[in-house]
Amino acid sequence: MYTVDTAQDLKSQLDHQVLLRRIISRIRQSLELPEILKATVAEVRSFLGTDRIMIYRFDQDASGEVVAESIYDDRLPSLLGLHFPADDIPEEARDRYVKLRQRTIVNVHSGTISISPLDCPESGEPLPTTEIKSRSVDPCHISYLTAMGVQSSVVVPILYSRGKNHDKSRSGQFSTSSNKLWGLLVSHHSEPRETSPLELQILQLVVDQMTIAIGQADMLAQTRKQAMLEAAINKVASLLHEQPTIELQAALEAAVEDFEGSGGRLYIQSHPEKTPEVFYCGEQPTMPSWETKSIMEEHPLWQKWLREGFKCNSNSAKRSLDGSGGNIWAITDLYKEPQLRIFTPAFKSTAIRGLLVFPIKYRHNNLGCLTIFRDEIDTETIWAGRFDPSLKQMMPRQSFEVWREFKQGQSQPWTADEISLGQALGKHFSMAIQQYLLYREVQDLNSTLEQQVQQRTIQLKQSLDNEQVKTEQLEKTLDELKRTQSQLIQTEKMSGLGQLVAGVAHEINNPINFIFGNLSYVSEYSESLLQLILLYHKYYPQRHPEIENYETEIELDFLQEDLPKILASMQIGSQRIRQLVLSLRNFSRLEQADRKSVDIHEGIDSTLLILQHRLKPRPHHPTIEVVKNYGNIPPIECYAGLLNQVFMNLLSNAIDALEFHVKQHPEEDFSPEIRIKTALIYDVNNGQDCLEISISDNGPGIPSNIQASIFDPFFTTKPVGLGTGLGLSISYQIVVEKHQGKINCCSEPGQGTEFRITIPAYNISRTKSK
Repeated sequence: MYTVDTAQDLKSQLDHQVLLRRIISRIRQSLELPEILKATVAEVRSFLGTDRIMIYRFDQDASGEVVAESIYDDRLPSLLGLHFPADDIPEEARDRYVKLRQRTIVNVHSGTISISPLDCPESGEPLPTTEIKSRSVDPCHISYLTAMGVQSSVVVPILYSRGKNHDKSRSGQFSTSSNKLWGLLVSHHSEPRETSPLELQILQLVVDQMTIAIGQADMLAQTRKQAMLEAAINKVASLLHEQPTIELQAALEAAVEDFEGSGGRLYIQSHPEKTPEVFYCGEQPTMPSWETKSIMEEHPLWQKWLREGFKCNSNSAKRSLDGSGGNIWAITDLYKEPQLRIFTPAFKSTAIRGLLVFPIKYRHNNLGCLTIFRDEIDTETIWAGRFDPSLKQMMPRQSFEVWREFKQGQSQPWTADEISLGQALGKHFSMAIQQYLLYREVQDLNSTLEQQVQQRTIQLKQSLDNEQVKTEQLEKTLDELKRTQSQLIQTEKMSGLGQLVAGVAHEINNPINFIFGNLSYVSEYSESLLQLILLYHKYYPQRHPEIENYETEIELDFLQEDLPKILASMQIGSQRIRQLVLSLRNFSRLEQADRKSVDIHEGIDSTLLILQHRLKPRPHHPTIEVVKNYGNIPPIECYAGLLNQVFMNLLSNAIDALEFHVKQHPEEDFSPEIRIKTALIYDVNNGQDCLEISISDNGPGIPSNIQASIFDPFFTTKPVGLGTGLGLSISYQIVVEKHQGKINCCSEPGQGTEFRITIPAYNISRTKSK
């Protein structure tokens, strides 16, 4: 029979288990570390009934801060937010916390300290039982606690190491050889108090749960940080690659914002004989008057660094390879870097102190550099009393009054995450600037070509002396020159585009076929495994507690329900990619350079699929609805790739017109629409069947005074850089000269525009469906 004492012990243990479960439950209710720590100290103080429970977290320099606290009825002063110097907890004490996982219990009244290590001092292995040894406490420690108003204290170390592997010991605790002292769980009481082994064991269990929660909070923080990094990269990449023009100024401003910098510069060095371009953002340095170069990056020393790399000579700077053969200069304090001494006068009038420089290279060519500025900052640390480290703990501090340490003009170091962000952005800037320089070179060549044509025209006109025959010959030569130029440019452009599209489609086709072909097997195998688990549940209903805990942890019921849905979604997604690849191959049609019978509707649908990203809703652009009215059209003999080019030009122009109308009239309730209609008609004049294709929009229309010029080479109404004036000219040549057809434009201002294509259907009698 149980005695009264035994029943009381059992009841006490049961109460402690209930309290422990409640504490663990509150810890697990959130992934936010401040909430976890706040809940922990509140529950532990309620459990122990002491005057103060606090969590003390160590910093990199071994000093620490009270990050969570719970106090009973203001019986002890608050220490929340106060910092303590590293010497308050000697290095040897911190080593014992790590190596032995030592817990300490101090009784100021009796002058004793009880020590309970979890690991064996000789081997570092977990101890089989909880052993508590007592000895006299150091008088300095007694004086320190007395000055704080504490008569009894309990300290349990919180050990944590990111990515560590835990092994369960015989005592049920976790052990590892790569622990780091994250902090301390401390209990203070203003009166003498005994701490039982059971209470100490429960405190250790709470600390173990805190370690798990800290790991989960750390993983959450890393995930959030990665998401922010990807969002920042995507924002800059969109400005550099997805806009009609390369937005270098906007991309620079976005990059400075991502780094929370005070300013930045984008230096572009296109050619040694040409003037460099510099884009500015925020506060800027000014080169002194005695320097011959007004642009900082043009200085010979800076140019040498861009060619050979920046060599760090101090602790305030570090170099990191950017993956493209260059290096990133991460300079925390430019005034402490000897190599930058020559540039410091340019920064004296600014608050700039930190520099992050990304040399921009494309292959082996130096294109310039991107520089981010960071201002100096003021720091304030709230210490628990002023501490003189020269005394080296020879006497305890007698006062814990708050002392504010304020420092001005401090430099903020660049983190590894910021350098990684810079590496990713540097690659995007390198590609964009290379494209920007190539586009500018093409513009210069076009300008030179136009000047040469004009000069040649003047010379020819002067030499002909107003002779009518020679004048007509000259005009014909100029027309042929423009036509040949437009054909060469567009042919090269579409040839390269077709090869690129066909190559990408071919490269994607093999892996997506592999994924699509194996999804059915993955689905079958997963279904078999889930069925096996159900059979285990059916024939072995009494499962081991560890298995039940693991099923609860992984949410087996949800997994059984969600896994088939995930596989089905993956199968739908892979099928969609296969359809897109097929559309790309149909659009390029590199294997159909000759005249062949093709499905016209297939070409139109492939073109629409490629333009789908412009039809979907985007910021400041509503959805463009496409209405298709296809007739019963048999395969038509034509040049499929060239006709796809015509469809692309007409549909792109229609989308441009609708987007222009929305931009000009944002307040108007306007529903943009494109209509596509195909039909077989009989041409009475030629006595044959013809294919008629109509592409129309409800945009602003084309003014009547320019409709006669829309098919002329190089004629465009779009702003400079957004149109070449070749699309409709090439489309006219493809329809009229290649297919002996007609292309007409019907438009009225405010009523939209319709392009109607008519092509003879030579093979209609042989392929027409019944």
